[in-house]
Amino acid sequence: MGKEEEIAGGFLGYPISRLGYPVVLLRLHFGLIIVLPFFTFLAVMAHINFGWFNFTRQLYLISGLFIGIAGGISEAFLVIRKLKEEVEVVAWFLIPLSFIFWLLPTAFIYLYFGSKEFLPFCAYFLLPSFAVALVTNGFVFYKFEKREKVRVFTFFLSRYVPYPKYWMEFPETLEIKFYGFLNAVAEKDFSWMLYYGRYADQLKILIEEFSKRSDEFGKEILGVKELLKRFLDEIISFNQDQRRVSLIFVGSCFVWIAFLFYVAANNWFGVLQKYGSYAIFIFYLPLFLIFAYPAMKRKTLMKNYYKTIKAIFGEIDPKVQSKIKNILKSITKEKYS
Repeated sequence: MGKEEEIAGGFLGYPISRLGYPVVLLRLHFGLIIVLPFFTFLAVMAHINFGWFNFTRQLYLISGLFIGIAGGISEAFLVIRKLKEEVEVVAWFLIPLSFIFWLLPTAFIYLYFGSKEFLPFCAYFLLPSFAVALVTNGFVFYKFEKREKVRVFTFFLSRYVPYPKYWMEFPETLEIKFYGFLNAVAEKDFSWMLYYGRYADQLKILIEEFSKRSDEFGKEILGVKELLKRFLDEIISFNQDQRRVSLIFVGSCFVWIAFLFYVAANNWFGVLQKYGSYAIFIFYLPLFLIFAYPAMKRKTLMKNYYKTIKAIFGEIDPKVQSKIKNILKSITKEKYS
């Protein structure tokens, strides 16, 4: 790994511009505090109201716990192995893995036992296995992060492919982030600019401080200060729009969960069983829309972001680009002198 990559934190040049979430925080803690207790509540309510927890459903639960542990460990093991080799991984292999662990058993139950057995199967196999997989997966990643002193992030709505992506981030200083942002501007790498724009407010303050220096470095920064701030302002605007999309997504998820509580509290399981496939379709349609909206909205935001940043680059003359590269060289020289 070269010195410039080391300064920028761009280990192996991996692009980490996704709107990612920390795996351990969202899976281990969210799974233990919310998901697992909630699905347990649904299973208990289903038995209290309908007496579903017979011997067959007990086998569902045991199998679900086993599948959840196996699925969580398998995902974490495969992803961690790839991360050690490549730092970033497009986890396409999780799609067939999910089919084997969850889709095939569900399809089997639905085809051979019909829609009436689908909801009990969900209550005692599918949902508990999801919750256990989250907790198990989060715990394995927690051990990995603690051992390797990194943080693992993931996101399922990538720009080019529909597979989840995982990547590692390393502890870095704000000065390293500044170098990385400058490098992205010099190379016209829109994705890297967006990643370092996550620190946009701090970088704007740092740029202001650097521009007040009386040495040659301060004068060079002063010459490109307004340009860099303009880029950062656009990225801040993009991040604000993206946060609004995320808030809508999270709020919609909580509304859907509240709806599930309402279904359980008002004994609607019987209604869902009675109408079979139609009820299942209506039940899951809002969930599909919850995930489809941020996917489409983010695609639009990314398109507008690329268009705006490209227009700004079109206004820059080659001398400014050269000046930014000279600043990068001075930082490298100062760092390793």
